[in-house]
Parts: sequence; C-alpha cells; structure tokens
Amino acid sequence: MSEKRILIIDDDPAVRECYGRFFRRQGYDPCLEPNGVSVEKNLDDYREVKVVILDYRMPGMNGLELMRRLRSRGFGAAGLLVTAYAAPELPDEARRLGIRRIFSKPVVVSQLLQAVQEILQAEVLAGGAGEGCFPEP
Repeated sequence: MSEKRILIIDDDPAVRECYGRFFRRQGYDPCLEPNGVSVEKNLDDYREVKVVILDYRMPGMNGLELMRRLRSRGFGAAGLLVTAYAAPELPDEARRLGIRRIFSKPVVVSQLLQAVQEILQAEVLAGGAGEGCFPEP
C-alpha cells in the first residue's frame, strides 16, 4: 500500500486525527506526526512517501522550515501546505520547496483529497520516477 501512503504533520491532535480518519476511509495509509522534530527523527520511515500534508504554523519550526530541512536530507515528496496565516511571500518560498498547493483554513478535505490524487496520478504517469516531486533549482 506504499503508493497510497501519505504523511500528515500537524501539531493539533484533533486536526491530525481528523485528516487521518478521512484519508483512511478513502483507502490511503496516513502516517501522522505532531511536529517537525518527530518527522526528522523518523525520516527513514517516510522515504517512500510521495505526498506530505503539513501545517504551516507549528511550535519549534514552521512547515516551510521543516520542508527546507527535509529537502536537505533528500526527501522528495510533494507538499501540500495548510495555513491560516498566509504571508505575501509564502507562495514563492513554498513553490521553491516543492509545495504544490497552499490551502487556507478551514480546509475542505475533499479539495485536499483531490490534490493528493492529482499528485499521485502525475507520479504514475511519470513512471514513478518522482518527476515533479523535487523543487526547482
């Protein structure tokens, strides 16, 4: 089921569990993490993940800082960022880090599902080579 394995990172346990239940019902295998520190600690467990959904504002480090750190360690999953705090410079920085879309809170989970499906479909069409999953140089 690794092709349907996704990583969800959110410091709010209720939100994290809600996303997890929703994606499980849709046939996905969601891996849930509360923050960037736990993701970095367990990164080897997520090397096969193709999509990561992450919150922007979390204690310790924000979602973009986490993606920057993960990229430096070779993590190539496409990102979907969820935020209630969209700064004007956020889209450009997010795009450079391989964030495909930014969702404003409250998130419509069906739109999040559609974005995950589009990313995974593009992966299949690219022959699983990871094309498009890495940020532009």
